[in-house]
Amino acid sequence: MAYRSLTADKRNQLNRLVELIEPFLPLSTYRKTANSFENIFKESGVQKYLGNKKLPKKKRLYKGFSKVYQQHQKIPYTILRKVLQQGELYRKSDSVRNPIKLEEIDVLRDCLKKLELNLDAELAAIELNPDLPEIQVPPKVLIVRLENHPLVDEIRSDPLQKFKDGHFNEAVRKACEKYEAKVQKLSENSAIGSSLMGQVFNPQSPVVTITTGSQQNTATIQEGYQKLAMGMMSGIRNIFSHGDEDRRTPEEAYEMLLFLNWMFRKLEE
Repeated sequence: MAYRSLTADKRNQLNRLVELIEPFLPLSTYRKTANSFENIFKESGVQKYLGNKKLPKKKRLYKGFSKVYQQHQKIPYTILRKVLQQGELYRKSDSVRNPIKLEEIDVLRDCLKKLELNLDAELAAIELNPDLPEIQVPPKVLIVRLENHPLVDEIRSDPLQKFKDGHFNEAVRKACEKYEAKVQKLSENSAIGSSLMGQVFNPQSPVVTITTGSQQNTATIQEGYQKLAMGMMSGIRNIFSHGDEDRRTPEEAYEMLLFLNWMFRKLEE
């Protein structure tokens, strides 16, 4: 039995709700005890509502919240209370440093009101003036090296700026996402992560061929590049996408960005 009907207006508000709370937590984490949307839904026994794991984060959240909102009377409150409580801590964490703002709370309160959900007490309890961890600015020498390096456009845009601002994990994550998007566009393949890289750079039937100066080494570099791309998705992109990875040093982030820059260069060739 459905507790609430999903009118067009309610669907619009659920979309709006997802847009507002999506930055509050990572969708999933490798650590079973860490805070994430998947764990919160799992604790209420409704993880299946999030749907196919291959779908983008916002689509999964919309599916999950729509189903919970329609089918359950109390679980929407349980889930949203946990999202607000855990999201407050996550947004103030060292890896994020983006505390929830008053304007976000005001818009969220309005959205919940239109969904006939009252969480005013929980919203009022959110700390609006946290003491943020001091941002570690990267050494100037690393910034100069990156700025003077022949970077591809994908690295010189958001990733470089995030690196300069001290958001090292986020800089690398953003660069990986841009790389994945470029491979999808070049190959017209909608797969993601390691699966995408394995298919597109398969030495036996490559969709995108990686070239080298020596013709006799073409097969070898194709296989090597495939493994590098697959490893990058598993060992870098996936790790940083969950939001609970320890903050990397500026030196390590610098090295990762240069590696990604080389991977982009090979695609352009």
